[in-house]
Amino acid sequence: MSNSSDPQEVERYQQELNLLEQVHVALGTASKLDDFYLITASLLVDPNAFGYSRAFILRCDERCNTFIGRVALGLKTAEEDKEFRNSLMEETLHLQELVKAIETDSGEAHAIQPLYDLRYHTLWIEMLQADSKCEDFNLAFRDVSLHRDGLPSNHLLEIAATSTRASLIEGDGALDGLEDFISTPCVAGRLITRRGLHGIVIADCSFESDGMDEERLYHFQWLLNHASVTLENVELVEDLTATTIRLQEMDRLKTNFLSIVSHELRTPLTSIIGFVHLLLNEKMGALTRPQLDLLKRVSQHSSHLQSMVNDILEIAEVEGGGMVNVMLEHVDPLEAFLSVLPRVENRRGSRNIVIEPVLQDTVPLVWADQNALERVYYHLLENAVKFIPTEGRVTLEFNEHEGMLDIAIQDTGIGISEENLKKIFDHFYQVDFRLERVYGGMGIGLTVVKLLLDAMKGRIRVESTEGQGSRFILSFPVVPTGRRG
Repeated sequence: MSNSSDPQEVERYQQELNLLEQVHVALGTASKLDDFYLITASLLVDPNAFGYSRAFILRCDERCNTFIGRVALGLKTAEEDKEFRNSLMEETLHLQELVKAIETDSGEAHAIQPLYDLRYHTLWIEMLQADSKCEDFNLAFRDVSLHRDGLPSNHLLEIAATSTRASLIEGDGALDGLEDFISTPCVAGRLITRRGLHGIVIADCSFESDGMDEERLYHFQWLLNHASVTLENVELVEDLTATTIRLQEMDRLKTNFLSIVSHELRTPLTSIIGFVHLLLNEKMGALTRPQLDLLKRVSQHSSHLQSMVNDILEIAEVEGGGMVNVMLEHVDPLEAFLSVLPRVENRRGSRNIVIEPVLQDTVPLVWADQNALERVYYHLLENAVKFIPTEGRVTLEFNEHEGMLDIAIQDTGIGISEENLKKIFDHFYQVDFRLERVYGGMGIGLTVVKLLLDAMKGRIRVESTEGQGSRFILSFPVVPTGRRG
């Protein structure tokens, strides 16, 4: 400001600040490209902001080298425009009344701010479009598609695309393909991001008495600069959203594939195991010693393969929601452990491994799902047994505190390194991933444990030192009045 005491300069400076705030608030609400286009166009036609008659945005599709109409905000005739602006003014006055009422009641800024922001929310803009003939105008503009190779160098779009600053367009000859929508004089400029030319923004003053001047051109370019910065963020958010959707779809396809393949494998495996048992029991005739030994190997490997197929099916069903419809009820955690124990003991083979609970007090009932808790036990105990080389011990301890029951499963196995601790619940992750690894399995059990605990609102944490064993601690809410006698 050249003279801070000049009332006109002070007022002008205040208007600049208000405009800056409006632009900042409005563009800050955009999270999708369509929202961004609508908000930018609404700022241009808002009489309290930039005050143009109509605003247009075309997207530049660089793959097809084509300009495509995205948004047209405004009307075709002066009469329609007047009706639209009267509607806009009515809504604005209504908002001002709401703001004034809230200021009178509370005066709290945080309660008023959302009403200011509402004027630039896309739902608000779309409502105004739907209440007028704006939508027909917008839909017709969205059919515009102009190939750049067919545009002359003096065309409005080419001038805007190749100029570093916004341009004032005055000749009708520059409007080929756009003459049904845009009239001159108008201003046009480009939206640029690090990816290149994104699009062209155009605004005209067809129904306004104020003409175009350098000041309006300056403010138009100023808006484009702010909009281009916002556009960078919007593009990043859209990319992230699209990537997330693709990953979710890939994960869904993976789960479906695992489920289908597992089902197809399980049927013939069941037949193989059944026929092998018939042969082993000599139902089809007597066997020699070598034949028995070979059939026992077939039986063992078939059962192992069946176990892996069941594991894959389990994770596919859990991820698909088929087995996580848990029902929380009063569950005895010790009883659940004892019911699983025989199945786990069969996994020890010839190794000298002791599996036992350590009881110092009565064990309270917890809120859990009986079937889901048994499956959690099975996977954790099987995992503990698997990583004990020849002999060792697996213990189960119960510790009640502050309304929670901690169930600690501790083993004397090989332990887990600090680096691997961060990954053990990942799908198909193996602590020992070498082809010649000693310990089998598919790295599914702990993933299932985590999914089931999440469904039951339970928690799990792991403590481990490489070479000294691991300790998995489950936590469940205690049923206040339920205890074993």
